[in-house]
Amino acid sequence: MMIRIMKYLVPLSAVLLLGQAQAAMITNGNFADSCSLDGWHQDTDGVGDLGGGDFTVTGVNPGCAASIHVDYQDTNVFFANTLFQELDLTGAANSRFLLTLDFSVDSELNSSDSGFIADYFAVGLNDGSGAYADETGAPGYLLAPVDIDGLSVFNLSFELSSDFANQSGWFLDFQLGIGANNSGASDLAGSSLAINRVSLTEIAAEVPEPETLLLLVLAMAGLSTFRRVTH
Repeated sequence: MMIRIMKYLVPLSAVLLLGQAQAAMITNGNFADSCSLDGWHQDTDGVGDLGGGDFTVTGVNPGCAASIHVDYQDTNVFFANTLFQELDLTGAANSRFLLTLDFSVDSELNSSDSGFIADYFAVGLNDGSGAYADETGAPGYLLAPVDIDGLSVFNLSFELSSDFANQSGWFLDFQLGIGANNSGASDLAGSSLAINRVSLTEIAAEVPEPETLLLLVLAMAGLSTFRRVTH
């Protein structure tokens, strides 16, 4: 079964504020063009990149995707694999940031198979110490740990709080973990997370130009005068 999830956020404009999109702030967020993991870091069980088949680039240009794998025979992972990158949150003091994620997960077995034990995945903002936060900066995840039961496709958008503006040391983490039963055993069936595209865009709040403010003031004054005359 294919599941498509969308997250809708607060509108990007308000009275007297105009949203302005700035340059992308993710390195190699479109794997379809580069067909590499340039700009991204790999970690297996908290000890770094161990090689093997844990992290790959699948497909051919221009249709490549970065893939994370667990519980396959050629993977080294015992607990979780994480693909991550530090975010460039440089912007105006009141800027917000639009983070978009296009990825999918899949598993060799699903809940209709005997002996199935779901692996899981999570997406979050990591402060560098291992603590995760959501788009507001509160403890949590962008997407809390979710069981993988066959194929699921995700197209998500998150508006990051302006509190993140000009902060450093924040990382975007895609984590894929091995599920286990009460005895600590997995089902020995692989799962993968494939990332097609990630983007981060500054949404800067603009103060209207003086001419715009003058026109607005005049319009409001005219409306006030009209009301007094007609009443």
